[in-house]
Amino acid sequence: GAPGADSEDFKAVLEKNIPVTMYFGDYIDNGPDDIMSTSFWRRVRDGALAFAAQYNADGGDCTVVDLPKIGITGNSHFMFQELNNKEIADHIYQWLESRALA
Repeated sequence: GAPGADSEDFKAVLEKNIPVTMYFGDYIDNGPDDIMSTSFWRRVRDGALAFAAQYNADGGDCTVVDLPKIGITGNSHFMFQELNNKEIADHIYQWLESRALA
């Protein structure tokens, strides 16, 4: 998960001006409520969104990507093992390239 805005980790990443991106796959909003991992991933994503909001407000650069919302579906949290991993890798590469990191 992402560090809280009041943590030393948050301050260190912000101070070093590190661009951050976080990716989330399927079954967070539509996963069964009786499965513990559904609520776990909702908390992790909500923490990432809170991190991004504060990080960006403090002058940082953070992007949270919810893959189903951009039309990339069928992914767990092991996106590198999925059948569409090249599509995800291309998306990540474009993010890196847009920040002159690739």
